[in-house]
Amino acid sequence: MPTGARFALTILIVLAALLGLSLCGYNYWDSEPREGNLFDAFRLASAETRPELCMDEATRERIRGVMFDALDESLRQHIVHMFEVWMKDDRGQPERARTGVQNGMRAYLNARKGAAEWMPPPCAG
Repeated sequence: MPTGARFALTILIVLAALLGLSLCGYNYWDSEPREGNLFDAFRLASAETRPELCMDEATRERIRGVMFDALDESLRQHIVHMFEVWMKDDRGQPERARTGVQNGMRAYLNARKGAAEWMPPPCAG
């Protein structure tokens, strides 16, 4: 069999396989529940197990501390990455590194402000 014909046959087989797979999955994401539809089962389970986002003051402050620690570490890693890029590629430096650090600091300060203002409600009962 010539190479061109072999290539065309391979393409036809792949397209036929894709068509077969698409027909098997047709209407899989329907909104109507039916037996075997994993999406509906997941949606129901996630709605039933969604926890209330409420907590006592000690837990809230502990989580806020974790957020601040993560933000500090993220900023440190970002600045290290900016210097690594500078060492690998000196084109446009130090302006590129300065811009990257400023963007990182802006994101850090906005996220830190959001974490400081974060106030989930206390749990009732």
